[in-house]
Amino acid sequence: MLRVAHLTPTYFADSSVVGGGERYVHNMVRALATMDGFEQTVVSIGQPEGTSIYDGTTLRILRNDSSSPGAMDAVSASLADVVPAFDLVHIHQCLTGFGAYCTAIARSAGVATIGSDLGGGDDALMMRHGGIELLDRVVSISAFAQRLLTGAYFGPTDILIGPVDTDAFSPAPGPARDPRMVLCVGRILPHKGIDRIIAALPATLRLVVVGRVYDQRYHALLVEMAAGKDVDFIHDADDARLVDLYRSAAVLVQASTARDIFGNVIEKPELMGLTTLEAMACGLPALVSDAGSLPELVPDPRFGQVFRTHDDLAALLAEVAAGAWPGPDASGQARAHVVANHGMAAIGQRLAAAYRAAVAAPRWRS
Repeated sequence: MLRVAHLTPTYFADSSVVGGGERYVHNMVRALATMDGFEQTVVSIGQPEGTSIYDGTTLRILRNDSSSPGAMDAVSASLADVVPAFDLVHIHQCLTGFGAYCTAIARSAGVATIGSDLGGGDDALMMRHGGIELLDRVVSISAFAQRLLTGAYFGPTDILIGPVDTDAFSPAPGPARDPRMVLCVGRILPHKGIDRIIAALPATLRLVVVGRVYDQRYHALLVEMAAGKDVDFIHDADDARLVDLYRSAAVLVQASTARDIFGNVIEKPELMGLTTLEAMACGLPALVSDAGSLPELVPDPRFGQVFRTHDDLAALLAEVAAGAWPGPDASGQARAHVVANHGMAAIGQRLAAAYRAAVAAPRWRS
């Protein structure tokens, strides 16, 4: 029985953060739970301190001893007592101040150490001063995420895109899709490129945007751009509502961009598009931009297309409006691809192998 600790500065809950990086950790824990031989604990920073059971897994919350208000720079002196109890620690958001602190503690304790970049930072100690080389192994959430480590990390790497709960995210029993409905799911932030979808939307299609507002100025701009078009915003959808929307739409559009509408350059526009995978698990074909990892998610043009420019997206949406794409078998093909490559069982098996390899053949020994 391998004792595994997932060290994460924030965790997936209303009491912490409900975001893609936090959901990723939550899903990784669930994926590994499909395999025998592992005992897992999630260790995070927050209030109140203490230990509880969250979704069947032990959750331990430690006090933040950092003077920094940012979660990614959180540290806790209690980690020095916690980490030695485990055979392996997986440091999520490893390229942050939190990640550097956890790496130092784990290496000092002689515990096998794996790191993952979930987009939370670019800590100088980790990326430019050799800290990341102290890791026994890196689990990257896409080939794009792995490429960002080029020149800084030279050890073994696994690329695990997912996992997705393909039981919860599944197609409707019968044909119930609205051929006019285009769906976009993501936080309301400029780099998500929602403005690009509104600008390219034909008059014959309806756009539904699902996501919490994280940038009021950008949200106001989107509302202004949507005037005169058939666009709805939903800011409070839970997972059940989200599944209904995935099952109802004709296509998903994910339009993340490396340069947003305000001219800002985004280094990590989309390390892994989890909502795209969830949509495809529900049988929803996807149109994705060429930003970050998104093209990796749609390797087959029968259920996924990649666009680069406004004209590309407008042309693809025109095909959707005309009924020329997707084809009649696209839903089943999208679903089968996600189950086989990104589902809980598939990722759980590969994650278990990575953990066992890190323990059996560490790069560094105390």
